[in-house]
Amino acid sequence: MALNPTEPVDMTPINYENWGKLIKSWATGDDYVRNGHQYPVPKTLDEVKRQLAAANTGLTLPARIQKLQVVVGRSDTLLLRLPPPDLVKASEKRLATEDYALPAFYNEHYDGASPTPLPDKEARMKFHAQRIGDYSIANCQ
Repeated sequence: MALNPTEPVDMTPINYENWGKLIKSWATGDDYVRNGHQYPVPKTLDEVKRQLAAANTGLTLPARIQKLQVVVGRSDTLLLRLPPPDLVKASEKRLATEDYALPAFYNEHYDGASPTPLPDKEARMKFHAQRIGDYSIANCQ
């Protein structure tokens, strides 16, 4: 499915804390959500959707998502996660004219203030590259 590069790709949880707890449950096998449901690592998209709802994440998958790939990292292995090229290009096109948006939960940790808008396209592209670089090697630090 082709992606319209000017249209944002929305996979934003309403409840980031519960989303993080669900990810931690999948990663460790321990129940971080603690609401009476079971959260085994999903093997199908239907399982993912059921667990997203049961964990009250508020996250819904866009129609373009047709497959599931689960990658489990190891602490002794560099997991180099590359983003989909079409999403990189789509966000670059969008950032040419729009500011970079961070999830609202960041504001909770910085005195409730939203980050200062980035001054220009060059600053947005620099921040975009930094975020992608972090995304590609971040290992839950």
